[in-house]
Amino acid sequence: MNQMFKFGMILGVICLLATLVLAATYQVTKPKIEAQMRLEEQAALKAILPAADSFKEKTLDGIEYFEAFKGGSLSGYCLKITASGYGGYIRLIAGITPDGVIKGVRILEHQETPGLGSQIDQVKPGEKDPWFLRQFVGKSARTVAVKKDIDAITGATISSEAVTGAIRTGADVFLLKVKR
Repeated sequence: MNQMFKFGMILGVICLLATLVLAATYQVTKPKIEAQMRLEEQAALKAILPAADSFKEKTLDGIEYFEAFKGGSLSGYCLKITASGYGGYIRLIAGITPDGVIKGVRILEHQETPGLGSQIDQVKPGEKDPWFLRQFVGKSARTVAVKKDIDAITGATISSEAVTGAIRTGADVFLLKVKR
């Protein structure tokens, strides 16, 4: 019994030390991770609405978005959207015009299945944009749907539906609120 207590205490100390090291590592790397995410976000904004010369971050009833300006006038919105895919959350930015036409979509982060759902942001050799996301450009954000406007990724229908549904729902709710 005494030896079991001793081993339990040793294991407890090791776990405590490991937890402290992990917590310290998290605190040290958190600002760097956030800075990198901001850079990726800014790159996505410029890729979605390349004609815009400035972006202003805003929040409307819990919806995070950017207003895009060209020459001082509003040229569109970039909505920060989170979808629930097959493998977890999918964070994306969808650029739309004030009347709801999709200008572009970029995936910021996902945990979809490699080789299947991960194709939502796959760039084919010789191309510069993800082929799946390119389908959204020019479509109405409020009515876009798989099988109607968008071809689903073979073997990854859930991921395809998640992205498409999140854009449709996010844009519809946002445009209703912004027009009030």
